[in-house]
Amino acid sequence: MFRSMSPIDRSAYGVTAALLSLAFACTPSSGAAEAPREPGSPASADQGTAEQATAEQPVSLSAKYAQYFPIGAAVDPGSYQTHAALLERHFNSITTENEMKFESLQKTEGVFDYTAADTMVAYARSHGMKVRGHALVWHRQTPDWVFKDGSGAPVSKAGLLSRLKSHIDHVVGHFKGSVYAWDVVNEAIMDDGKYRTANEAEADQRSPWHGILGTSYIAEAFKYAHAADPDAKLFYNEYRNYIPEKRQAVYEMLKQLLADGVPVHGVGLQCHLSIEPSQVQGNHGYYQTVKELETTIELYSSLGLDVQVTELDLSLYVPGIKYTPDQYYTTATFTPELAAKQAARYGEFFELFRKHRSQITGVTFWGIADDNTWLSEFSSGRKDFPLLFDAEHRPKPAFERVTTF
Repeated sequence: MFRSMSPIDRSAYGVTAALLSLAFACTPSSGAAEAPREPGSPASADQGTAEQATAEQPVSLSAKYAQYFPIGAAVDPGSYQTHAALLERHFNSITTENEMKFESLQKTEGVFDYTAADTMVAYARSHGMKVRGHALVWHRQTPDWVFKDGSGAPVSKAGLLSRLKSHIDHVVGHFKGSVYAWDVVNEAIMDDGKYRTANEAEADQRSPWHGILGTSYIAEAFKYAHAADPDAKLFYNEYRNYIPEKRQAVYEMLKQLLADGVPVHGVGLQCHLSIEPSQVQGNHGYYQTVKELETTIELYSSLGLDVQVTELDLSLYVPGIKYTPDQYYTTATFTPELAAKQAARYGEFFELFRKHRSQITGVTFWGIADDNTWLSEFSSGRKDFPLLFDAEHRPKPAFERVTTF
């Protein structure tokens, strides 16, 4: 599993990647010589023909899936520029990775800064891309002032609801007509199926929203967002939805919200996946199978909700295994065998997504290429290679696998 790449392996993989890269590099951006389309509008017949794969160039990912669902990528203020060639050719939707989160837009009470987000939205719209907003309410990346009164004590319930409403009114109103969907509430349920509270063992897992408001903040956030933009699609976004207890708890929560008339339109499956399921029973990765994810898709869609894959990547690291620094993957130890294994795993999940094309209304990768992924930003220094394009922006075997059908 951790053997070094032999000279023959390195040569074979390098030649394949180089040929794909050359073909890719010789292909102009699909948006370079055409007028911008409205976000989400279909390509013309002429454009669709131009996007077809030939012997000289790889197919456009978003064009290949044009009859299925939009293909998105999470971007930051640098990546949408440094990765523009990939982004403009292969993706037709974006999510701002951090720039629409609470602390990015309203670090100080009453002072909103839309500079970075506005620039990214303008870029997307000028290239005919849809924009997903992420995320209005989360237990992380929210300034401390939100939860405190003038004396530093916990703010009252009425005070916190007022701040929540003010923030959503401003933000959703600002992007009205430009952002087609919002992750309104993010990660309100723990892996054991219980609501995330202010008393979780780990500090970064605690929810001050729940600590002050209980579960009421969830419904109120959706109501505020709908009032601010009645045309926006509103999503509840969650990770590890494949865990049976968590899946069922999210279902029950959404079912009750809908019964109460709360405007929820969809559910986001983050889908931070790994190259294989964990063999450790009790580990979340043990349930990380196509079968479990299909059960999740079917269960949530039975409520009449849209389902979107919102933060897709596929790590080389298997949950439940403790890796030491000498076992961390590098470009040298990411062998052709591992690339093929990753490709097969991606292929299985995309086959599932295509099967459920009538329920799935979008698939978004959490990044564009392996040189810019949150999975390589841990303090341990561990690198990962979880996306369809490598660190040199060349299509990987996984790209070919998900576009060959």
